[in-house]
Amino acid sequence: MAKLRQALRSPQSRMLLFFALEGVLYQFATSVANFGNNLYATNLGASDTQIGLVQMIPNLIAVALLLPCGILSERMSSSRTMPFFLLVIMGLMFFGYGTVPAMGNLRMIFYFVFLGLSVGSMVLYNAQWQNFFGDVTAPGERNSVFTFRNRFMFLVGTLTPLLCGIPMSSVQTPEQKLLILRIFFYLSGAFLLLQAFVLTRIPCAKKQTSAVRISPRDLAEVIAAAAKSPAFRGFFGTVLFFYLGWHMDWSMWYLAEVQYVGMSESQLSLLSALICVTQLAAIGVFARLNEKKSVHCSIIYGGLALVVCSAAVIISCMLPEGLRVPVFMTLAVVGGMLQSCISLCTVQMLLEVAPEKNRSLTISLYTIVITLSNSLMPLLGVRMYTALGADRRALILFYSFSLIWRILSTLIFILRYRCIRRQKRPDTPAEAVPGNF
Repeated sequence: MAKLRQALRSPQSRMLLFFALEGVLYQFATSVANFGNNLYATNLGASDTQIGLVQMIPNLIAVALLLPCGILSERMSSSRTMPFFLLVIMGLMFFGYGTVPAMGNLRMIFYFVFLGLSVGSMVLYNAQWQNFFGDVTAPGERNSVFTFRNRFMFLVGTLTPLLCGIPMSSVQTPEQKLLILRIFFYLSGAFLLLQAFVLTRIPCAKKQTSAVRISPRDLAEVIAAAAKSPAFRGFFGTVLFFYLGWHMDWSMWYLAEVQYVGMSESQLSLLSALICVTQLAAIGVFARLNEKKSVHCSIIYGGLALVVCSAAVIISCMLPEGLRVPVFMTLAVVGGMLQSCISLCTVQMLLEVAPEKNRSLTISLYTIVITLSNSLMPLLGVRMYTALGADRRALILFYSFSLIWRILSTLIFILRYRCIRRQKRPDTPAEAVPGNF
């Protein structure tokens, strides 16, 4: 015990501890939202088109607020202030979200209102957290701190869907299922408020406030600075193509699981738990690969993850009903395990190439584009599926298209990694910047 107390006195150990606790509290709310949002809508009586809006509404709200938040963050004396306020707002909105079923005939309207304000705040927080994380950690420490935080997050991500999904499967009526989800949304709100307090315990130096103002000229300068960087251009184009291919099935994935594979709430929760267990095991492997090779190598496995997920739906839908669930779950677990490298890599890739000046604003502009993809592509995916006939054949055609897109995205990651590796050879000029591809 004495050795433990002595170890926790070091700034590095305290930072690891607080980031782990912050990640655990945040992961609980994120897991509840990821697992429960579509089920919440389904039991409220949502249509397929409304399921497609589950991704669109909160992300459009986030897009509208990302830039103002980035500008305000640049003008604040600490990069921690904006994430703190976003956590407080997010926590309060989750309490409203949990109250939606009590709103009678207006429940679907208020569902989308509080969905937008709660999940939309998560998008804003993720963008501001990256800037905060970049300020409080040295470049050489980011991989280890981020990996340590993610390990605890995957552990919570394993348990939370089970704790929510198993009780839901034991009840029959939509109102009973809604009651269970409401309890978890209320808990999420409380944990997010606690997370805001934990964030204040992480040391964060004061910074000089920026003179960035809300004007086309100032924004143009920030965009031009990013556009002039070959490293940022290479990163942005490659990752945007990747996210477009990823986001297109975020609503279709749920429809495939429930309507075609035939999964119950308990099976959905078990799948989420199995994915988190394998991600917990894989995160250390990818962290070491980041150190040995680079994040540009590890992200290739993120591309392969999405290829496996598309194949999982196509293969499962071609099998007899009795084999669909086990085959789908097996392939989905493999794809989910490989996905553990995505956030571990993309955050570090972004911080590596984002210009130091006005970094919060640059990250906000980047996040706006990615969030727009997450707003529009899921609904576009549902529209494509509907236009193709909204049946099993349409699902297979849609996922065949996504499979081709994701294979191309993976090939681009491979080409970019080879380009960066050539640039880092001893005979490469010193002025060459990683990420020119």
